[in-house]
Amino acid sequence: MIPFDRPTAFLIVGILYGLLPIITWLVLARQRSSAVAFWCGGGLLLAAASILVGLQGMISDWVSVAIAFLLTMLSHFSRIQALRLDLGRPWQWRWMLLLTLLLWLIMAGIHWGLQNPLGRAQFVSVVFAVCFIYIALLAREIGQAEQSASARWIAWVYGLVAFAFLIRLVELTLKGSPQVSLSQFGYSSTLLTLTLLLSAVVGHFGYVGLALDRSMRRELAAAAEQARREENQRLGEQIAQLDRQRSLGAMSASLGHELNQPLTAILANAQVAKRGLAKQHYEPAQLTEFLNKIITNTQRASDIIERIRGFIRPVASMREPVDLAAVVAEVAALVADERQGQRVQLRLPPRDSGLQVSGDPIQLSQIILNILRNSLQVLPQVAQREIRVELQRSGERALVKIQDSGPGFAAEVLSQAGTPFFTTKADGLGMGLNISRTIAEQHGGSLSLANGPTGGALLILDLPALPANRA
Repeated sequence: MIPFDRPTAFLIVGILYGLLPIITWLVLARQRSSAVAFWCGGGLLLAAASILVGLQGMISDWVSVAIAFLLTMLSHFSRIQALRLDLGRPWQWRWMLLLTLLLWLIMAGIHWGLQNPLGRAQFVSVVFAVCFIYIALLAREIGQAEQSASARWIAWVYGLVAFAFLIRLVELTLKGSPQVSLSQFGYSSTLLTLTLLLSAVVGHFGYVGLALDRSMRRELAAAAEQARREENQRLGEQIAQLDRQRSLGAMSASLGHELNQPLTAILANAQVAKRGLAKQHYEPAQLTEFLNKIITNTQRASDIIERIRGFIRPVASMREPVDLAAVVAEVAALVADERQGQRVQLRLPPRDSGLQVSGDPIQLSQIILNILRNSLQVLPQVAQREIRVELQRSGERALVKIQDSGPGFAAEVLSQAGTPFFTTKADGLGMGLNISRTIAEQHGGSLSLANGPTGGALLILDLPALPANRA
């Protein structure tokens, strides 16, 4: 006979299973979830069942057996559901409740219907052992998936409880003792109460560790993802800047010619004025006219240089109200000489369209420039050379539609256009449209490619529009 008061032990188990879920719930205040609620709720249910078992002999057999079994089964299924939620494979509650009811009816039938307490104890031992084994397997799966020592501890301690129930089953089968209550004396009952005490402590603190480990991993993953996003954005801005520089590099001859015009005019006016002053041929009014021409052309040259400098300089991405008509006009000025050299007619939207978006004007102008330059490069293939730019408001969206009169997209090209490194140009990198799409997405929009209804390529830049009253 072992000097161990098992009813008292089960009362202690009940108290621990009552306190530890509350402690777990308080500790996991920031990590509370449905899984945590099920785990803690399962602990409280087992606390109530353990107290009823500890009071066996002092309360009715119906309460200490039937109600205790029902509460214990609900406790098992609650903790199983908690772990299955952690694994992303929750059970449907109606099946769990039906299974609980079925097992309870079988237990009640054996105990009261067949008047077989030994058979009831054997059945309960089998059912509880299976439940604890399943909990241990789920915890082991989580431990392997998440490399969690806490989950492995849960698996081990619940495996021990399952082993204790199996030992009790063997003892009941071999002895066939009428003293089958969990609160009766016996080595298996002692082992069972000890493992239940251990599971009360290790199980709940292990789950706290599991939840905290998972929370820490989520925070680390979020921080790493944030760092990746910031790094990708930084690299994306650098690539976009290089693409702008490359675009202007390809346009250098055209821009040089455009810049040469005002500089040539400045030089010619200055030389004429100088010769006139040397010979004293000009009146002050005539000299003033020459100086005004020099000032006008100097300002024109300065504007061209400022446009180029503003387009290629590295700037941090910003958000500000952007007038789309103004952006289109500025980009049109950048390609003006190239367009005129190829005799392409460019139809622009009115400057007073009032359509505004929130974004980075430099990045948005890069999208327009890429589209216009692509059109300018294919239009020499056709006789009628025209590019039409339209601005539309569609609900809360701003649409920039750019259509050319070129040959349009072949089917195989249309399916791949805009993907990284895909290009139909001999000297192309295949990054222009991809960068443009990325910029559009960063602005909450999209860039779509299609063939126009009358032929030619049609590109639509779709962006969130600012309210009309802000325009």
